[in-house]
Amino acid sequence: MLAPELLPIWGGVGTYIVELIRHLPSTVEVEVVTPYRTRIGSIPAATSNYNLEDYFPNNVHINFLGSAADTFVYNAAFQTACFRHVPRLLKRENIELIHSHTAHMPDLLLQLRRLKVANVTTVHTTIAGQKRAAKSSGTSFSHLDFSEKATLLGYPFLRIAERFYFSGEREYITLSNWMKIRVGLYFPRLNGTRVTVIHNSVDSNVFTPRGKEEPENILFTGRFIAAKGLTYLAEAIPRVLSNHPNATFTFIGPGDFQPYMNRLLELNVPSQNVKFVGYVKDSEAILDYYRHCSIFVAPTLYENLPTRVLEAMACAKPVIATDVSAIPEVIASGHNGILVPPRSSEALANAINGLLENPRLRKLIGANARDTVVSKFDWNVNARKIASLYGEVIQGFSRR
Repeated sequence: MLAPELLPIWGGVGTYIVELIRHLPSTVEVEVVTPYRTRIGSIPAATSNYNLEDYFPNNVHINFLGSAADTFVYNAAFQTACFRHVPRLLKRENIELIHSHTAHMPDLLLQLRRLKVANVTTVHTTIAGQKRAAKSSGTSFSHLDFSEKATLLGYPFLRIAERFYFSGEREYITLSNWMKIRVGLYFPRLNGTRVTVIHNSVDSNVFTPRGKEEPENILFTGRFIAAKGLTYLAEAIPRVLSNHPNATFTFIGPGDFQPYMNRLLELNVPSQNVKFVGYVKDSEAILDYYRHCSIFVAPTLYENLPTRVLEAMACAKPVIATDVSAIPEVIASGHNGILVPPRSSEALANAINGLLENPRLRKLIGANARDTVVSKFDWNVNARKIASLYGEVIQGFSRR
């Protein structure tokens, strides 16, 4: 498992990798290759904060290659480290399959070695999608996150690298049907290459409804990047407060929140109505925030199938999300969540106000949301599907 993100978790890819390797059957021996993280940008969150032996089961073994402090440039160093050291690990541990992840492309350089080993890649996002989301966010270049700036500036090179990456001999997992279609459009050379949809998941035995919700508490979790639609959420807040002056908006996640805080100041939003929590490394603390909120919001502009939406739904919370990417594969608007058009602060505010004014509907939507996750988006089922796919891919590779 080539893991450009592991612990501390700072993005969706890291969450996916951590939960997948924790839920794979014990018969699957997993050698994880990951950089040792010293911090997340300016956030003092490090791998040393975790007891990895307690965090992962006995069939998971961690191999550190290099270190990481930022959330973009480190990828080049990690790709180089994989090129140099992974072949020896494959031989030493008799590894039968490499599982990698994109858009990070940790085995980009490793592809040059033409290793005789099966390869599966989970497609979380694409470079083209990330570029489009940043440009359509309505955020000035100077206020974009560093990773978004780097994607825009380096797009021509990154797109060439991505095309080369997808030309390799591998099989793919996508987290949604939506992403499977996008992969086919962006990379028509794949032709008959197998692309298997195994939806993003959460552990519904961990993310459970419990405790009493705080009245009129609206929660956002995620990285503070323009693609998450934070500008439109900020602009929706005054509309909500005009109807519900005691409503509180809680923001949790890594990144620079100051541009959005500045926008709230311009809109004369009282400071007591906004809580900026920042990065929270304790998973139990995050769980409490989910359980105590009244409504969860995900005004994203582009994101495949967000883990945080599934986490909130598993906690039986009504989710208001934008009608983009793969989100409609999970949410049937009015039944197990509410969908609104992207880039519409008015629609977002109207949806929040509507749910705040109808506790009975909130409870019904939340119950339906949990039922959806338990039946279709649970790691305890989908990790076994991935393990089964491993076996099929290894068997097919051995016949070549």
